[in-house]
Parts: sequence; structure tokens; C-alpha cells
Amino acid sequence: MSGIRQKLRERFPVLESDRLVLRKLELRDADVLYDCITDPAVRKHAAIRSDKLQFPERLFRYFEESYRSLRDLHFAVECKREGRFIGLCSLQYLSSDGQKARIGYMLSPAYWNRGLATEAAQAVLGFGFETLGLAKIEARCSSGNPASERVLQKCGMRREAHIPPAAGREGQEEKLLLYTCERNWFF
Repeated sequence: MSGIRQKLRERFPVLESDRLVLRKLELRDADVLYDCITDPAVRKHAAIRSDKLQFPERLFRYFEESYRSLRDLHFAVECKREGRFIGLCSLQYLSSDGQKARIGYMLSPAYWNRGLATEAAQAVLGFGFETLGLAKIEARCSSGNPASERVLQKCGMRREAHIPPAAGREGQEEKLLLYTCERNWFF
């Protein structure tokens, strides 16, 4: 995995699907990213600590630092047709042995219910398994978020368990659902 991490530091990958380009997050995305994450419809499902949400520049620095450490790979999701940033899709908590990660995604509510989250997640899952050689990718979603559950199911992920809410989900009472996908299920 160390050789792959070095290549990622040298050149962050660009992934493409039919309607999307997934690329490195750029400073020009900071304001839209902040608006997306702080939108109440998104915020209730996003597991990001409130101290990171004080202003757009601080939030962007949080993501910039993740690129330096490569603990997480955050892909900016850009709509090809409009050429605009619409959300994130990430591989988070990359294990030191390169075998496991967690996928996460969020889109601006204006782009919900179009299959775009599924398309982005499938591209990132493929990258995780094919390029990074991960053996297993997990996901978590709120039991009160059936749209996110459908995304995970359409991507071939299987529900494994209920788990306690994650830190950073202020005021959330709903349980989280753990989904997993293994390389041999995906292909």
C-alpha cells in the first residue's frame, strides 16, 4: 500500500462515470462544499464534527490535511453536464495494511434522487477494489435515511448490523446501519 500511497501523493486520480467526474477537492469548491455540508438536510446525516464547520476555509483545510496524510481519499463529485461541484464521495479510514476502508458520500440536495450518489459510490468502490486492492469496504448510514440505504444496496453492499451513532452526529437518536462489500462480491 505504501507504493500506492506515494503515487496518490504525486498525482491524485480522476475517476469518470457516465455523468460524473470525481477529482481532487479544490479551493474553488470550498464555499459550495460548506453550503452542502451545513445544509440541514445533509447535516443530519453527515458525520463531521461541528468544530470543522465554523467557516468554509477551516472545513477546506480539514480536507486538505486528509490529502497530506492519505488517511482518507475525498473525491469532489462534479456533474459533467453542468461542470459544477455537487458533493463528495470518499474512501475513509484507509487501514495501514491496505485491506479495508469506509465509503461515504454526500450530495447537495438539489441533486438527490437522480442516481448520482449511486454512480459516484460505484466509481469509488471500483477504484478501491481495483486500484487500491482493498479486500473490504464498509459504509454506515442512519436507519432513518432510506435513500442512502438504497444507494448502498444498489452498489451491492450487504447490511451487517446496527451500531451506535457516531461522534459528530449531534442530536441523532437513530441507530446506524453497517453495510459491507468485499472484493469478490463486487466483481
